[in-house]
Amino acid sequence: MQTLTPDQKRTRIRELVAALSEYKIYSKWSESRIENALFDLKTMGRDPTGCEQLYNKQGIQMLMLHAGLGIEPRKGQGLHFPNTERACEALTCLANMFLTAESTRDIALDLHIMQRLSYLVNLADCSPRCHFLIARILFLLTLRKPRVVRIAIDECNINLFLSQLLNIHLRRIESGAASANLTSDPYTSVQVIGELLKVCYNVASDYISLRTATPDSPFRAALPFGSSSNTSRASLLNEASSASSAPTDTTTNYPLAENQLAVADSHTFGYPLRPTLEVILTLPMDRQALGIPPPHSNAISVLLCYSPHAFSHAFFPLKSSLALITRLVEFCDHALSMLSINDDHPTDSTASDASSGGTPSLSLYYSSFNQNIAHSLLPLLWLLISISQAHIPSRLYMRNHWFPEDRNRDVAPESLDTPGGRLVFILAQPMPTPLSQSVGNLLYNLWNNDVNQLVAEIGYGNIAGYLVEQGIAFSESSFQASQQGSSNGSSPRNTINPITGRLFSGSDRHNGHGEVHLNQPPPEARMPKAGSAYHRSSTGDGSSPSTSSNKPLWDTPMSEEEKEQEAEKLMVLFDRLNRTGMVKFEHPMAQAVRQGKFEEVDSD
Repeated sequence: MQTLTPDQKRTRIRELVAALSEYKIYSKWSESRIENALFDLKTMGRDPTGCEQLYNKQGIQMLMLHAGLGIEPRKGQGLHFPNTERACEALTCLANMFLTAESTRDIALDLHIMQRLSYLVNLADCSPRCHFLIARILFLLTLRKPRVVRIAIDECNINLFLSQLLNIHLRRIESGAASANLTSDPYTSVQVIGELLKVCYNVASDYISLRTATPDSPFRAALPFGSSSNTSRASLLNEASSASSAPTDTTTNYPLAENQLAVADSHTFGYPLRPTLEVILTLPMDRQALGIPPPHSNAISVLLCYSPHAFSHAFFPLKSSLALITRLVEFCDHALSMLSINDDHPTDSTASDASSGGTPSLSLYYSSFNQNIAHSLLPLLWLLISISQAHIPSRLYMRNHWFPEDRNRDVAPESLDTPGGRLVFILAQPMPTPLSQSVGNLLYNLWNNDVNQLVAEIGYGNIAGYLVEQGIAFSESSFQASQQGSSNGSSPRNTINPITGRLFSGSDRHNGHGEVHLNQPPPEARMPKAGSAYHRSSTGDGSSPSTSSNKPLWDTPMSEEEKEQEAEKLMVLFDRLNRTGMVKFEHPMAQAVRQGKFEEVDSD
């Protein structure tokens, strides 16, 4: 199609809309001519400039007519979708229009487009392309519009409609029809399922928003999923981070429960739940994609809207109560294995690049590669938290899978190249992120909100930042009292360094009674070099001060020389952090001179 000026484009659109709206005119056209006219409208409609005649009531009515949605269905009767190229082109025009001009959605809703879509009765015979376009239109119509949800549920029975479409494509995949007789279709059943699940999420999250916003509603907590003020699906999901971050009593409280679908909602929202779970349990995941790709990521978002405690019969069936958690943990392990953790700490070369204007990768969250993976991991971690609070066997499965009794305790937990080790590595990062907070919430729940057990398993050094961030109290005395016995029935706790979370080694220093004071620096930070003044015995008998006085090594006074060395190391560290941009540090004397608080004066 040749390039048109804005005026030529308006004229062309006006002519096509007028012709396609009059049966006396387009009835004389061949089917291919009508398809070409709709194709031209689709091409010109990608840019909303000059499309005023298409983006009004007449234009939308015309497109609905050629999409087979122009007739108002009688009560108790359905509509038969034409399943032709003309209908698909008209649906494509509508989908593009709703995407580029949000105001057109309200016009289409006033024309009862949602009701007419839900009345289609011959969907099993339609192609994946038609199903995808229908799902895309429903997704755009329900996006950030809680008021539409009441219409979708009460008048359209949208959940039953969506579950029917999901089951159609699940059965096609199961029978192999998705790849056998639809090879010419550019859309696949997997793509259609992903789009349908996005609609399920919109409906469920906006329904929860509508329910919690009702003055007489018993649900008062802040909604983690869905708000009319949100601007993207990502922002909808990001709100759940704060809602699920507060640790609670796992046996009585469910922080997401008041913002999830309950048993009272099962009469309508029970329809899409089972096909959503089937997507998780049966569809193979693309192992080459970053993180957790659709449709599995979409299914996880939908499951977040359901309370596992209220829908336990579906989440944890008697014959396979651990099937869901096994699959979700498999997804989590896959995403964790793809995280790149090699450039966590900047090297001298990256520091010099930063000082010359470059932007080094300071942590695993700053690379776009890892950000994509972290974004897909967050909803999964929230779902795992919700499941761990509702189902004790699933909680024990996750704990034993990531932190088995026979794991290597000679190595620091964050250094293990295992999914559990990577979880601890994320948690131990110096800069808190939504991902590290979610990992902390998950691990805190896995150990029944017992901070002493968690410290004994992964080390206080790895969990200290999370405890401070969440305001969780920790008492060294209560920890020492809980060290009798073992956390998992394996190694006694007094053989585990509570700071590092690994077995005591020759380099670990304690007071001779298996105790390490957690309010002091770890031993590795103060280990003296052989031959230094700090290493020599003050008693002159060759024994170290810590063994002669039964005191931790850091309780021994430092010499002036050692103090100067430590101060020099700190200055070098601050200089490196300053050049890499992690912190902004300026020498106090230099700052005083720059601010005019310090001046040179004559000696006389």
